Amino acid sequence: MDPHQFLIWAQGRVRHGAYPVEFRSAISRAYYAVFHVGRNLLKEMGFNIAGNAPAHEEVYQHLRNSGDDELAKAASKMNDLRTRRNHADYRLDRSDVEKKENASMHVQQAARLIETIEKRCRSEKRSKIKAAIQEWKNRRPTG
Repeated sequence: MDPHQFLIWAQGRVRHGAYPVEFRSAISRAYYAVFHVGRNLLKEMGFNIAGNAPAHEEVYQHLRNSGDDELAKAASKMNDLRTRRNHADYRLDRSDVEKKENASMHVQQAARLIETIEKRCRSEKRSKIKAAIQEWKNRRPTG
């Protein structure tokens, strides 16, 4: 599946939604669009990213340690969006994620993050990004 479809779905919920569940779901799907785009690009570069819960932290850390300032900023914003996704999915006492204007803001942010991550990972700096991530991975303690 193309992860961009998550973003398209989220944009539709924000545009046409009327119920809190739609705005919560839009935030959740928007985050997953960013996460899967990042994960796929990292896998294309040869990095093995798990397919389970730790994958979220792995994608964040790989992008954060890419040696690319724009990717590091995008990683931080993606992590913030992940927090909003957790609020939307698990914190039923949070009404902020039920507001159309907040959902719209988070969905728009997701679109910008996808654009940045794709642009940077597909740019002429791709080999430098890959090398920086590999260097970071080599410095990490094992076990």
